Amino acid sequence: MSIEPRAKVAPERVLPVWEGSVPVAPAHTGVVRRICARVAPDGMDIGVGELPPGGLQVWIDTPAPPAQQEAWVLYHRMAREVSLVGWHCEADQDRLLVLGWSAACLHNRVRLLQSGLRRLSDFEHTAQRAVQLEGQSPDDQPAAQVVAATCASIERRLRWPERLAELEGFERSSGLPHLQLLLAQVIGLEAKVAKACEEHLVMARVLARSVCEQYARHSDLRRAQRDVLAESRRWVHASSMIRGSAARPNSTGGGRPHMGLAERRIAASVINHGVPELARATPAAVTPRAGHPGHEEDAR
Repeated sequence: MSIEPRAKVAPERVLPVWEGSVPVAPAHTGVVRRICARVAPDGMDIGVGELPPGGLQVWIDTPAPPAQQEAWVLYHRMAREVSLVGWHCEADQDRLLVLGWSAACLHNRVRLLQSGLRRLSDFEHTAQRAVQLEGQSPDDQPAAQVVAATCASIERRLRWPERLAELEGFERSSGLPHLQLLLAQVIGLEAKVAKACEEHLVMARVLARSVCEQYARHSDLRRAQRDVLAESRRWVHASSMIRGSAARPNSTGGGRPHMGLAERRIAASVINHGVPELARATPAAVTPRAGHPGHEEDAR
């Protein structure tokens, strides 16, 4: 594992006390603060201070410090989340240290993003959750609110949108060429994951609205869910109907091409792509298949 040069750390925590003008904080201060605040319990304040030359120290900023065991667990949870961005972290029961970019952590983030992309290529479970309206009923509130709440719930289950939003506006760089190449790869993969998540949310919005519209016509929610889900299968599974398309080398997807939502919808509208496979598709089920992991697991 290689990391950028960092300063020696004193054995005891010394919170930064500045005299005169306040220096410019490191660029990643806001990112680290947002990540640690997400991990911390509600109502717990997190302090973030500079650790020259360019590192950060994070501490629990409360009048009454938590128990040692609780603090140790919390700091290590923060370290895990921060290291997933690519930084080398060190944690104990007193504080968290965020140091330079780590090649090992960046490689891990690359693998994490690639795994997320593979899982996000499956739209089936998002479609099922969307037509279920996340357990809501159009009788209880206006359709627009049902659709918005359904999309918000699916966005939380995807998990990636929230984590990518924490990095918004943060320009990552390094003086070491091999780390700069890794950062460029990470940023490119993050853009692909963000686009894939947006496609899931677009599909969820379309399907949830369609269920509400059909329910308004015949007042049969189960029928509306079944019909909309069956119709969505034409383009959710469009990639399996295309033969001869170029698949990614060494892919584990059975040779199927990697397609976005827009490509699938276009493919489903073209008649010359092996339509008989549609007839062999199994009937749509409104409930998720037993034993299949949800998006809480898929996104990590």
